Amino acid sequence: MPVFQKTLRVLVFAAMAVRAPAQSSDRSAELRRVIDRNTGFAHATRGVNMYTLYALRGCVSQKDIPVLERLLSDKDRIIRMAAADVLADLGSAGQEAVSAKLKETKVPSERSMLQEALDDAQKPDYRPILQYPLNAGERSKIRGCK
Repeated sequence: MPVFQKTLRVLVFAAMAVRAPAQSSDRSAELRRVIDRNTGFAHATRGVNMYTLYALRGCVSQKDIPVLERLLSDKDRIIRMAAADVLADLGSAGQEAVSAKLKETKVPSERSMLQEALDDAQKPDYRPILQYPLNAGERSKIRGCK
């Protein structure tokens, strides 16, 4: 292989390696915006509701599990709660991510939040997030990914 081709390969690989974390960071920021735009307020308190979960779940797939897993460590508790619930809804791979975070978490309130996400997804009457009954008016209020 000529030196030029080797050099070109190294440069392309390096560019891809540098861009991958930036893409992940961009995706994290996009998912945070989805959560923030769909967060509910009750009694002057910001919180996760079904609109939040529906919007976020509608934006993600199995390939987003690593990004959602990083959101479990976000400084904002609302982001962490939404990420945990959506990961649990994504099936066994997502639930494994929540379980792994639970094992390393020491703070009781965080452990409780993670355990609740796992427990809810295991209930026999659990309804997947995207099967939540919403009418057309409610769906029109959800602001998902762009």
